Amino acid sequence: MEAVRTTVEARASKRSRATWSVFSSVKLTVLLLSLIAFTVLLGAWCPQESQVGQEKVFEQFGTDVAPWMIKLGISDIFHTPFFLTLIALLTINLVVASWQRVFPRLWVLRHPLPFLNPSEVMRLPVSKTLTTSIEPDQLINQLSKKLKHNLYFVRRQGTSLVAESGKIGRLAPTITHIGLLTLLLGVTISSWTGFSGFKPVLLGSNLFFGDSEHSKLWIGKLPTWHIKVDSTRRENYESGEAKQWYSRLTVLDQNDHVVKSEEISVNNPLSYEGVDIYQSSWGLDQIQLAFNGQAKTMSLRPMGKLYAAFLPLTKDLILIFSVRDQEGPMRVFAKRPDWDAPKLLGEIAVGKSLKLGTVQLTYGGALPVTGLQYKCDPGLAITYTAFAFIMLGVCLASIPHRQVWAAVSPDGYGSSFLFIGGSAKKGKILFGKQMDKIVAQLQKELPGRANEALPENSYSSAKDTVNV
Repeated sequence: MEAVRTTVEARASKRSRATWSVFSSVKLTVLLLSLIAFTVLLGAWCPQESQVGQEKVFEQFGTDVAPWMIKLGISDIFHTPFFLTLIALLTINLVVASWQRVFPRLWVLRHPLPFLNPSEVMRLPVSKTLTTSIEPDQLINQLSKKLKHNLYFVRRQGTSLVAESGKIGRLAPTITHIGLLTLLLGVTISSWTGFSGFKPVLLGSNLFFGDSEHSKLWIGKLPTWHIKVDSTRRENYESGEAKQWYSRLTVLDQNDHVVKSEEISVNNPLSYEGVDIYQSSWGLDQIQLAFNGQAKTMSLRPMGKLYAAFLPLTKDLILIFSVRDQEGPMRVFAKRPDWDAPKLLGEIAVGKSLKLGTVQLTYGGALPVTGLQYKCDPGLAITYTAFAFIMLGVCLASIPHRQVWAAVSPDGYGSSFLFIGGSAKKGKILFGKQMDKIVAQLQKELPGRANEALPENSYSSAKDTVNV
């Protein structure tokens, strides 16, 4: 009965390992990364509602295609269950692969390299012999100094020696995997608890976060405070082109008490309680007019560098009100179908009036609208830490790991034989040249003669016959 139980447990353990092996598959990693890359490209191609607003989606794809983009989630693809599932599967894949293949190598690094006898040394990819008349202890001491001078960590045991250089480079896969796992953790936290959005806000109006964009499986919390736009302006070059946009924002709590006030501009956001508010766009939205004292607000349309509002008077006559910026005057044009171009009726400064027949037209000014983009990214600090780990792993990967063994054997007639060999995982040719140089220096400094046990180009062989 005990034997049957043991067999069943062994089979269950084998099935469990096979299941986890599927999750650690490199093919699965490549598939998931390909799907994530495709999703990112799709998100870059389609305007994302959380960044530019839903209106931009309709502007680019029209009223026929845009609703399908929104319905399928393409216009907000980074918050869809599909993308979150890909991130979750990639996280599981990296965790299992790291646990099964990468992290166990740390235990190997804890064990010191074994000492080898002369015959084992001569079977290494790079191997040399040197004959001299000095004592074995003196010979091994000289070799130890040479290796330490070349930044090797040396251990001795009698007349045997083992040395390592660049052992820290073997930590590169582990540190890189830790960075990747940390990166996925930061992305997961941001996806499940972060939010973002874009909204054009008129001067004097408020920005609330109730219509923020976030994942469909969201577990975060929206702010109870809101933003008021106190002022906004555009700074121009001498040519009239926009140089910079500015907006003074005030943070108000749920009781409308002022918490913070700050002027933002492009690349200089306001930050409060983990939410960053950016100056994303700027424009003129409305003009304030008065016809014989009766106030009227008209919407403006962007027309290149200008903004214009249109007022039909009759079937064939349209008044056009054109402005360039907040401070400049407003021009009034009339347009008829039989005219080649609109005719200028007059120009009105802010707060001034113009007589048009029996109508007294007063220009009250243009109302600007500032495009505010906001983002809450709780996993950002973790993401930066992850990139630091990944960069460290990449740097460590460039450090070549080299191993050297040596053994001295007396011949019984007053001479000593030095057997020296080694291996390197990368930069094998350079390692072989380094070994040649060390042997050549010993040959010059010590009495005796050098005898090559293997061909001169033996270091080019990639076959390692000894498990090091």
